[in-house]
Amino acid sequence: MIRHTVRALCAASLVIAPLALSTPAHAAVTCTVNGIAVSGTTVNGTSGSDFIRCGGLAPTDSVNGLGGNDFILVTGAVGGIVSGGAGSDYVQADAGTTGSGQVLGNADGDYLSVGPNAGSTNGGTGLDFCRVASGNPPVNCEF
Repeated sequence: MIRHTVRALCAASLVIAPLALSTPAHAAVTCTVNGIAVSGTTVNGTSGSDFIRCGGLAPTDSVNGLGGNDFILVTGAVGGIVSGGAGSDYVQADAGTTGSGQVLGNADGDYLSVGPNAGSTNGGTGLDFCRVASGNPPVNCEF
């Protein structure tokens, strides 16, 4: 009886083990855009001015302010891309960027504030003010 139970348990482990080792699906980033919860690997603002607040971003996540003068606040580390888009944007990522993370101001004069910057911070075109706490220096920033 014990031998049959052991065989059954071994057979069951061959079925269950691959399920336990499979890679879980990527959990989407959850943000609020103008007070409305939005989830997905890509979160977009509107063509007007927006207030976007997100947690951390995985390398496959992106947040885009699109047009208008946007305020984007990321409370966790940025592993993906945060882009202000066109307009004078304020982008704050106090937890900083990972090696794959990017904080982009894009067109017009922007203010970018980034914690430890292991990735890249790029003001884009226009007169931009960029501040990084440590790590890689920002580029395309005049102030």
